[in-house]
Amino acid sequence: MTSRFSLAVALVLGAAGCAGVQQAPSAAPVGTVRFTTQAHFNDCDIVATARPLADAQSVDCGEARSYEDRLKMRACVEAADAAGKPFIAIFHLPGIDSAISQALLRSANGEHLQLWYDSDPSGGNGRFQSRVHRRGCERFVPDPDSEADLRCESQTVGATVCLGTEYALGALQSAAGLLCMPDETYAPGVFDCGSGEDARSPVLPGYKPVPAGTLLVCKANSPQAFTCSSTSEMDDAVGVLTEREPPPVAPKGGP
Repeated sequence: MTSRFSLAVALVLGAAGCAGVQQAPSAAPVGTVRFTTQAHFNDCDIVATARPLADAQSVDCGEARSYEDRLKMRACVEAADAAGKPFIAIFHLPGIDSAISQALLRSANGEHLQLWYDSDPSGGNGRFQSRVHRRGCERFVPDPDSEADLRCESQTVGATVCLGTEYALGALQSAAGLLCMPDETYAPGVFDCGSGEDARSPVLPGYKPVPAGTLLVCKANSPQAFTCSSTSEMDDAVGVLTEREPPPVAPKGGP
């Protein structure tokens, strides 16, 4: 992220050196920002997260890693589901470049739930990059890519419930010093931003001031480069699960 912003700065400053620096337009209202502060490290354990969610009378289909054991556990899930019984099953799946698992649960009232664990969504087994995601499912259906597995059929996005590295948020402040552009490597709502002297240079191609009414949550990649989220749904991309809105200011006491 830093390299892209720095390259854009170099190109614009080079052009400005030939043509002369234009005067910046008068300041317009801008949005606000909260930067991440202290990091907290969590042990995102899918078993410890899933077990408390199971009903006391649930059929325990267990945990499975091998293909054969996952086939047996799939049969257990399908039998319990067909009988209308609550159940819990934890599949440890073959990941490509990280460890992945899913827990499938049915509650006593028939609700289906999936928990999905990834040790490092960017690849690897870094414990502090892990996350657990939770979402409700309409049903569990056969996975077309693996006879031994089931998948969650759902129209919902769900939410991240555990991050290996989670950040607190600092105070609300003006985003006047930031220029941002959408980061296409993520879903809509994530931005690549720059600040400081770079942000006061002529406007960079694709980088724009933060619009008024927008609240960004930003994590530093370097002193002047940030990954930012503009929606609570994407705050986990910058390591934040807490409420993005600052707490209300307590009223002052009596005279």
